[in-house]
Amino acid sequence: MSEIIIEEPQLTAKEVRALEVASYEANIATYTALLATLDGDWDKDLIHLKGVEAQEAARQCPMNKLARLAVLQQFDQVTNLLKTEIVECAKAQAILNIL
Repeated sequence: MSEIIIEEPQLTAKEVRALEVASYEANIATYTALLATLDGDWDKDLIHLKGVEAQEAARQCPMNKLARLAVLQQFDQVTNLLKTEIVECAKAQAILNIL
């Protein structure tokens, strides 16, 4: 019995780039929605931990403020991810535009 080989169509460079742009756009929408649910205004008693490596900040944080610290760190992390996705999406879109 012979094997049936089905060849899948190959995507063009333009199609691949369009998928990349769509992926960035989906991430941007997700991160934007997530940020809308988080309060990123640093509390005065925690502001000294802003920018401190996450584990070290947790070590220095009072136990009763750890959950709040986690939200603040998540807000900052997602904000940075969003910025990166926007920049990368713009680059991918620029390349797509010339294809």
